[in-house]
Amino acid sequence: MWDSLISYGIQTGLGIFGLLFVMLLGTAIYGVRWVFKMNNEREQRYISVIEKQADSLKSLDEAQRDIKQIKEYIYRQRP
Repeated sequence: MWDSLISYGIQTGLGIFGLLFVMLLGTAIYGVRWVFKMNNEREQRYISVIEKQADSLKSLDEAQRDIKQIKEYIYRQRP
């Protein structure tokens, strides 16, 4: 990437400041792409954590219903 930017700057006769600007622009574009990639990976991890928590909450809800049914059964057995 850097070689192509430097050769582009030399071929077009931008001068040192133009070349530095092109390199700065290339760095900024690369940085933005890297940030987007990292954000996407983080988002995927968050989604998987949320899905796991949703599954555990479903099982917790089922356990609460079972406990409620057991309590109702026990209270019906008492005289």
